[in-house]
Formats: sequence, structure tokens, C-alpha cells
Amino acid sequence: MHWTKADASGYSAQAQRAGLTAKQAEALQQKVDRHLAKVPDSRQTGPNTIAFPGGKVVVEVPGGQYSGALRSPYSDCRFEFCGGEDSGTAYSWDQCRKYDVRHMSGPGFWWNSQIDRMRVHMYGAQGERIYTTPNAYSEDKSANWSPVYWIKTCIPAK
Repeated sequence: MHWTKADASGYSAQAQRAGLTAKQAEALQQKVDRHLAKVPDSRQTGPNTIAFPGGKVVVEVPGGQYSGALRSPYSDCRFEFCGGEDSGTAYSWDQCRKYDVRHMSGPGFWWNSQIDRMRVHMYGAQGERIYTTPNAYSEDKSANWSPVYWIKTCIPAK
């Protein structure tokens, strides 16, 4: 992780200026900290945002209050592959590469909004391809992330 307690307190102050109570800001920071611990090479970039090589995470805000520095998890998924768990946190992967998603599990969703005719391969524990999304734009609002260990974006349709 590439953040410090001073960074976290600054983000907490931003969250409070955006309308969260001190208790809500603390709960939000705890959620962000859990994601920072799970996502390799990640760093906090805002009160509820995290960046990692090739993508970003937007963590759901307690009470669903989005304004100012607080971004909605569902606000921006254009020309990317996005997904998340039912916790309300959304990931977006914006580079053409293979990503480790072992930290995700259970019910969730995905949106394939890459450029036209691009797909995403999903791989299981042994590296075997277990699913290929339909061409962009496509979505699954009841996806199961448990068997998915890696994804590879930017797969051209045949």
C-alpha cells in the first residue's frame, strides 16, 4: 500500500466536507482500507476511490450520499470493463491485459462497455477459460465472481 494515516485523515476530512458525518467517514475509510489490503499495488486517490495498475475502484459510501469529492460506484464505466460485488463497490479495468480478481467473490455484476465487438475472457483457479462475455455493450446484473480468478480484457470477437 502507498498511503499513510495522514493521507487517510485528509480523505476523511474531504468526506466530511462532502456531507458525511465523522462516523460515516470513519466507516468509509475502513471499507477503503479493506480494499487497499486486497487489491495488489493499489493506492487511495480520494475519499472513496482507489487506483491500481490498469484500473480503479469506487467504494460505496455509507448512506449513499454522493456529492463533491464522493463518486458513485455506478457513475463512470465508458469504454472499460467494469464489475463488482453486491457490496456496492465497483471496479473498472481500462487497459488491455490480464487482471487478478481473486479478491472478488460471490454475487455481483459486470458491464462490458469496451469498444464495439470486444469481449472479456474469465479464467478459473487452474487458469482455464470458464466464460467469455458477449460483445460490448453487454452486462450481467447477477454475475457470480466466486469461480473467477482472472479476467483478460480487449478480446476481439471472431
